[in-house]
Amino acid sequence: MVTNGNPEEVRLPWPDVECQARPGETARALLDYIAWIAKEMRQLGFHGGSRREEWRRRVHQAYAALFVPPVPGYGDPYPPDVPPPRNPGMWPDIPSAAVPGMTVRHQLSVIGHLAIQLRDKDWMHARRGETEVWDSRLARVRAALDHGEAKPMPEEAQTSTPAATIKAIESIRSARAEKAKRRAAQERAAKRAAKKAAKAAKEAPKKPVGATKAASKTKAKPTAEAAPKPKKATKTKAETKPKAKAPAKKAAAAPKKKKTASKKATAKKTAAAKPAAKPKKAAKKKTASKPKKAPTGSRKK
Repeated sequence: MVTNGNPEEVRLPWPDVECQARPGETARALLDYIAWIAKEMRQLGFHGGSRREEWRRRVHQAYAALFVPPVPGYGDPYPPDVPPPRNPGMWPDIPSAAVPGMTVRHQLSVIGHLAIQLRDKDWMHARRGETEVWDSRLARVRAALDHGEAKPMPEEAQTSTPAATIKAIESIRSARAEKAKRRAAQERAAKRAAKKAAKAAKEAPKKPVGATKAASKTKAKPTAEAAPKPKKATKTKAETKPKAKAPAKKAAAAPKKKKTASKKATAKKTAAAKPAAKPKKAAKKKTASKPKKAPTGSRKK
């Protein structure tokens, strides 16, 4: 499948593209001719006479160009079932030109079988280098088995692109067209958003030129007042001194002096002379205080 990311450039895959080794012909056309002529050449006596050795050699050239053995140098017959000879000694039941044990019929069977396999294979995801190799191989096979205009290929031997391949190509084209449409819509939305942002920036109020210059100067040269104050140096443990303990709040009360004997005696006498103290009454609730009367005459004796 040839594509460059554009839905218009998505084309059919190999072998429905032009053969690089034979311009003007597709790889499918080469495979159709090879499959048809290999079947025609398997007829008894198709080639004989003086040209039999020439076509025997050319059949081997086509076989060597198309067949890739599993192990280099190992001529394993392909396909496994070797077609039995019908008339030994007559074309194509004659020995191969270079492979011992093979006949021309067997080689023609292998060539036709491989051509049909390559034509019917799905090449949607084939690498470009792989298809170029097959283009070169098919061009050599076509040249070796070419019978010229004397034996043209009939129309019924020609094949066309499978319907499944055409459907797959159409789905790829539609998917890429939809992707391109979404991408274009996203680009238009981005352009509209950019225009809207530019318009909003133009309509925004502008600051006066003097104010902007002053602001830029203040930002560029900070004043001494705005400069941060240096931090105080912290003292190390060695430099710090232990603080003195605070003085006691109250000095210890001085011890009371002992009373003398004379003072003790007088105190006992006064205590005996005083009457016993009455028990105190419960405190009454405070009421509104009455105004005191003014003092009158002298007290009675």
